Amino acid sequence: MSARTLPLVFINLGGEMLYILDQRLRALNTSEDQSETVLNDVVGTMFSKSFMDELLKPQQLYSHRTMKTVLTRLAHSSIMRLNPASMDRVGQKQQLSK
Repeated sequence: MSARTLPLVFINLGGEMLYILDQRLRALNTSEDQSETVLNDVVGTMFSKSFMDELLKPQQLYSHRTMKTVLTRLAHSSIMRLNPASMDRVGQKQQLSK
């Protein structure tokens, strides 16, 4: 696969993760302000200059395990924590993207 594919795959999976985070926040009846804070924190980290600079370097795709670790750390960059089942949903999306 191309050495320039990683950013597309990562942003796609990051978007899926944001959707799952949003669903979890709604299921927990989290206030709109708290939900906005969580999602803004994650999006801010995901698109920060330093993170994007690293992501956009030509490199091979990360392994599934590494990608899941990076997405988990990204999800936990806010006050929200995803349980293993929710992170497994992100992993299932990752498997489908193969």
